[in-house]
Amino acid sequence: MGQIPEDATHWDSGDWIAWHRTEMGLDDRPCTAATQDTMAQLTALHVSLLRAAKGYYDMTGHHLPVYREIAHTHAAIHCDLPLSGPGTTSRETGVEVMWLEPHGPTNIVNVDLTLPFATLIVVRIKDNFKTSARMIQRSALPEAHDGPYPLRWHALPHKL
Repeated sequence: MGQIPEDATHWDSGDWIAWHRTEMGLDDRPCTAATQDTMAQLTALHVSLLRAAKGYYDMTGHHLPVYREIAHTHAAIHCDLPLSGPGTTSRETGVEVMWLEPHGPTNIVNVDLTLPFATLIVVRIKDNFKTSARMIQRSALPEAHDGPYPLRWHALPHKL
């Protein structure tokens, strides 16, 4: 780090900004980069959903019914999946997304093995409303099972 230039105004990311750079005036146009970047939009949506769910739970002690959307946005961000709407099925995408709710009684998801999926992604929404995910290939699950197949969080081999 060198000497502070006589015409410096303030420190910015490791460089002194010279007065001549600020004489042009402030650029008060809104930043449009985030609105053009799909990943930035998904991340902002994911954070907003988590904040809403946490705020609602903290205020009421009840769950806001957004955990499906939180799980799907997490999967979209971390697995490069399209954000699926209510009409999208595992038959169309090949991916089944399930979730574990915060403050839930167990760390078990009940998988319907009759669904046509190639990959199962389980998103865990922790009690502090942080998310993590694990996945398993359909081929690693039994071919058939009477009723839903219980699958423990710790039995899922691939962390995302």
